[in-house]
Amino acid sequence: MEVLLSALNASFVHSSLAIRYLRSYCEDEFKIEISEYTINQHSDDIAAEIYKANPDVLGFSCYIWNIDKTLDIIKILKKVKPELTIILGGPEVSYNPVKLMEAYAEIDYIIYSEGEYSFKELLTSLKYNKPFSNVKGLVYRQENKIIKNEPQPVIDDLDIIPSPYNQIGGLENKIAYFEASRGCPFNCQYCLSSTLSSVRNFSLKRVKTELLRLINAKVKQVKFVDRTFNCNSKRTWEIFKFLLDNKPDDHEINFHFEIAADLLSNEMIEWLKQVPIGYFQFEIGVQSTKSATLDIIQRKMDFNRVKEVVNELLEAENIHLHLDLIAGLPREDYERFKESFNDVYQLKPHKLQLGFLKLLQGSGLRKNAEEYGYLFTERPPYEVLANNDISYDQILNLKMVEEVLETFGNAHYFDHSLEFIYQNFYDSYFELYYDLASFWEEGEYYRYSHKLTFLYQVLQKFYQQHCQAKQKLFNEVLKFDYLLGRRRVNNLPDFLTRYRIENYKTRFRDFTNNPKEIKKYFVELNQLSSRQLRKEIQIETFAYDIIEAIKEPTKELKKGQTNILFNYHNKEGLFNKAQFKKVEI
Repeated sequence: MEVLLSALNASFVHSSLAIRYLRSYCEDEFKIEISEYTINQHSDDIAAEIYKANPDVLGFSCYIWNIDKTLDIIKILKKVKPELTIILGGPEVSYNPVKLMEAYAEIDYIIYSEGEYSFKELLTSLKYNKPFSNVKGLVYRQENKIIKNEPQPVIDDLDIIPSPYNQIGGLENKIAYFEASRGCPFNCQYCLSSTLSSVRNFSLKRVKTELLRLINAKVKQVKFVDRTFNCNSKRTWEIFKFLLDNKPDDHEINFHFEIAADLLSNEMIEWLKQVPIGYFQFEIGVQSTKSATLDIIQRKMDFNRVKEVVNELLEAENIHLHLDLIAGLPREDYERFKESFNDVYQLKPHKLQLGFLKLLQGSGLRKNAEEYGYLFTERPPYEVLANNDISYDQILNLKMVEEVLETFGNAHYFDHSLEFIYQNFYDSYFELYYDLASFWEEGEYYRYSHKLTFLYQVLQKFYQQHCQAKQKLFNEVLKFDYLLGRRRVNNLPDFLTRYRIENYKTRFRDFTNNPKEIKKYFVELNQLSSRQLRKEIQIETFAYDIIEAIKEPTKELKKGQTNILFNYHNKEGLFNKAQFKKVEI
């Protein structure tokens, strides 16, 4: 019996943890292959590849982002290979599996509980023609009926599950998903974790062994899927220390954790400041700063403590901080959501993700949708369109705000320019992004993808239309941002002004031929030859003291040329930007 497990990932760099768990748990008795695709591939192309693989049994791992395409694929496969046995599992098919099987005759079986035990028992029943009635967590067809067996109890001793990474091929330069635990200590009503059991942990010995295996496999990123990674401080500390002790020297890798910032102790925060730049990433779910809303969704959070922790971690400039907000939560209207946005944006996280509530099947908010007047899409991802407190028009406004936030704010190519605009012309960050979103929509920029250089010009046009004063100074700040995040450029785009000092080429060559002069600014550049140096640095002239302009954006500055040396050889920080200093040439 040839078994193929498949998953449609969000993009090529992602990987499926679920199908690797199932393979590892069953491979002592069954030959199982895995194949992964993306939701961006055509259904008929994926179906063709699976058909050519000629499995007897096909399993799919199903989530809100891939269920529709998965169903398309199995429809094709059942037409051309009706004898193929199709098994679905995962969160998106677990809440109402009987109804789904009634709607899709192509589905032979659904596993709706924790999958390892049930999947292996099902394969055993298929291979040896045993009754399906004994397989807990299974939904199956019997004559003209659909039978749902009792749930499979959760696995208490997680270490009995073999490692999903015993076979590790194909993960180099990809994101590997990782569990140190299952379950969640909290009960957030928008999340499916609220329907699961309490936290169960893999042993630390097991966790360390698997992490070392992933480090040695040179994966791009290890993303922990633990719902609240730091709910157990002692375990958290030990895993953090292990990762720091085993940081590789021969390749880049980082580790992403979802944490509750208010649970971090001051001692741990101090320790975290020694972590190498970019090695850890923290995702912190704020969701809302309105207490009444947090109470309704049963989200426990001390936002004042979150602010303290975020500010402390940001000072160290070594850990990427990603903070989340959810629009469309109960009792948070449009005006109050603006406050949540400003509360979080003012912390200056490295990324503010503005997400939109999804009423997941089985979640508490989905069950109480009528109480809050929710309108939402019938098909996955069940995204909210409106509720009693926020209209569809307002949701659409926030959608456009989210787009420009991603394009300009979270990209970090325009940091000084955006701050200059805010400091001089706005009282709130939300209003800045709202105006930018309106400009973006009016210009129909949202219809197409754009090169980075063009986005600088878009921001310049926005400034000319909405701000007007200090235009020449802003153009210099924009030019500074343009040069800061790039490699050396021979020519500036036409919309940015280049100033050249007299005999620049000769003076630049003399400067790069003088090690003592170079050492005054960047000692580490002395190791480069003059020829190499000229490829790694750039000296650009600004019409104002640009360092003062970015330090104090509201300060009135007189014109006066300043030369800035951009060092692209030794970029720094989480966003790999050029170092810079004033220079005499």
